[in-house]
Amino acid sequence: MTKYILELKSRVIKSIRDYFYKTDAIEVFTNILNDYPNLDSNMYPVELEVFNEKNEKLKKYLHTSPEIEMKKILSEIRSDIFQITKVFRNYEGSPKHSIEFTMLEWYRVNYDLQDLMDDTQNIFIESANAIYKKPVINYQGKVYDLRKSEKIRVDEAFCKFTGIYPDSVEKMNDFIKKNEKHFEYSDDWEDLFFRIYAFYVEPNLGREKLTFIYDYPPELSAMAKVVDGKGKRFEAYINGIELVNGYWELNNGEELEKRLNKDIKNKEIETGKKYEIDREFLKSIQNLPECSGASLGIDRWLMILFNQSSIHSL
Repeated sequence: MTKYILELKSRVIKSIRDYFYKTDAIEVFTNILNDYPNLDSNMYPVELEVFNEKNEKLKKYLHTSPEIEMKKILSEIRSDIFQITKVFRNYEGSPKHSIEFTMLEWYRVNYDLQDLMDDTQNIFIESANAIYKKPVINYQGKVYDLRKSEKIRVDEAFCKFTGIYPDSVEKMNDFIKKNEKHFEYSDDWEDLFFRIYAFYVEPNLGREKLTFIYDYPPELSAMAKVVDGKGKRFEAYINGIELVNGYWELNNGEELEKRLNKDIKNKEIETGKKYEIDREFLKSIQNLPECSGASLGIDRWLMILFNQSSIHSL
């Protein structure tokens, strides 16, 4: 890694911090090593054994995101917060994935999903200005003016690139049968959705401009509110690469517990491990203000800013 790259990275991180400072957000610092794992259907925590001063063996988890501890803080201070930290996820590895990577996570009080998408776009613009002195970047031979973006609902994006809506197991099986040689019928709606989304929809997102895809099926709402049958969350893409995951945050403790228990059961089936819920976190959710929050994979964003093909070159 050259001194030049290190200087550029430092400039980008500073621009992100400056943006949050000037919008009156508070920078917070939470523990990386936690007593409980993050619970999310697409994330698997790194588990550790540590020893205390009495030589007692304890089970700990490296956080997959700072979400749990940040929401505890947010429920107390009820003000905008942000954090830049290292996070860890098992079973990750590719030019765009790593077990350890850097994440920006932030929460805005009384922001809706539209506000948060605008906030995200501002972060991209500030980062580009810090490097190129203009909100324009070149990635893989294409020029992106970060002041320009499009917003499209998940089902509309699905239809745009596949010709079908993800509202039927039969439709999705028919699509796969027509497009893949080795077809196997599945009655698992979620599996079919991700299979088609990953190979036929996602690679096309953000090809011409920064793209926000939003309003997810309720089954895929994670920790987002569900309103009128839509999970109020978004993802931001450039050139088919997901950069940001944002949510209108669920602040109903009972509903959240149901979703977390579902994830615990699924992970027990997949891995044989039974994780536990952080009850202090669930209690804090009852005091969580109306807010929206998002996470940005900084390594991926730097990869795009510096026109690289892998996060590992940075």
